[in-house]
Amino acid sequence: MLKKLEIAKDAINKKVKKIDIGIITGTGIKIDINAKKVATMHYADIESMPVPTTNAHKGYFEFFNKNNKMVAIANGRLHYYEAYTIQEVVFLSRLLGMFGAKLMILTNAAGGLNTSFKIGDLMLIRDHINMMGVNPLKGDNIDELGERFPDMSEAYSLKYNGMLKKTALSNSIDLQEGVYISVAGPSMETPAETRFFSLIGADAIGMSTVPEVIALRHMGVDCVGISIITNINRPECMEKAPERVVIEEAKRASGKLSLLIDKFLEKVDL
Repeated sequence: MLKKLEIAKDAINKKVKKIDIGIITGTGIKIDINAKKVATMHYADIESMPVPTTNAHKGYFEFFNKNNKMVAIANGRLHYYEAYTIQEVVFLSRLLGMFGAKLMILTNAAGGLNTSFKIGDLMLIRDHINMMGVNPLKGDNIDELGERFPDMSEAYSLKYNGMLKKTALSNSIDLQEGVYISVAGPSMETPAETRFFSLIGADAIGMSTVPEVIALRHMGVDCVGISIITNINRPECMEKAPERVVIEEAKRASGKLSLLIDKFLEKVDL
């Protein structure tokens, strides 16, 4: 895996030499920032790099110079429900970390378990619960990336979460906050599962992000996560959430998420 990461890094090195901040987009999400675009590169053109197989994840990088910081937007991620190992799922995150990224912004489309949430809300991830049944650090440790037992007491940066909350407030952007729970998918949760996940403290549910954060914290990279709430899960009256609806709602809320991230990038210090 380390060799494959090095091969992919060499390919990207032809476009950019370093990455300060990485952004990974979730289902249906498009992040637009006010910055000079330096380069574009498709995952498929990078040797040894896995590519997304879901329609809502296009699989290409955009590199921007934002206030003298190199920002990489990864349009599309990999999921464990695809035909990939958990090591391949976190390949993208690890690759960005190998470029020296100090901060990763992970976005996703999520179902709301907190019934005070509304469709289209943004939720800042305070913490997570891993219900995927897998961990990307299982097996032989890659010592070059990090230590065997990384601390997860601050999986999501308190410093940068605080900055995001201040940014949202100063730009009149409503920003919820809560715990994200990740499941393997691709089937949606049952009413009984929804009730259980709510009882153990989850506010939103999805099928990504958690493995990436574990891999990034293993590498010592600070993380923040933001969910777009695309549907509300109420166990007493469950409504269907087809992929089409999830994508539409994520696209609709991408504008205010882009504004939040863009304003945050203007103030962030590394």
